[in-house]
Amino acid sequence: MYSPELSALLLSPYTRPTGRPPRPSHLREPPALPSRADPSSEDARLFGPFSKRREVNIRWRYFSSQWKRLYPPLEICVKQRGAPETSSEEDAILNARIRGVGMQSAGLLAELKSLAGSVSERPPAPRRIDPVYLPHSASRIADRRGLPSRFLRRRYRELLGRIPTLTYSYVPGQPVVGTNDCPTGKYKVSLPENALSPHVSHETAHSKLLDAVDLAWFERGG
Repeated sequence: MYSPELSALLLSPYTRPTGRPPRPSHLREPPALPSRADPSSEDARLFGPFSKRREVNIRWRYFSSQWKRLYPPLEICVKQRGAPETSSEEDAILNARIRGVGMQSAGLLAELKSLAGSVSERPPAPRRIDPVYLPHSASRIADRRGLPSRFLRRRYRELLGRIPTLTYSYVPGQPVVGTNDCPTGKYKVSLPENALSPHVSHETAHSKLLDAVDLAWFERGG
């Protein structure tokens, strides 16, 4: 039995380096499980019931091979449907009646997003005119805005591409726990908007808007 949060991570393409995620039906019936495992199948009628020990071993091997490929989230965010913002604080986790992860409320994800910078942020000027790159400059790592250099920001964005964001959304006022003590909300997996990943490399989120300076250079060159 897969937990709701683990099922969301397993079925998302953002949580694995390569390969396609499994289908929802594979969580119930692993692909390596023969049809004979179904007592109502024709193979079970002809050859007899499938060994329960073999079935357990197949299911466990499939479960182990899948969760070991996952990129784990740093924290779980909580979002009330209809609210514009999410929260990862302990109070929000307790109110939603869900489990947090090991680094919950440590602020690591927010710090990584800050170090990676905004996707619409203007890149630093070339070295020939930016004094931060001059030999007499006291700092060659941080620019005048206090953010790391372009190389480090890119490394942080690549790191964010390997850290999925697990968000739990629910409707306030409704029961947060169902009949089987399972949360009634839904889990969703996404990547931060400033992450660099093969899954989002063809999106336009990383393209900055054309400002007056770029427009002047474009018109001059055209």
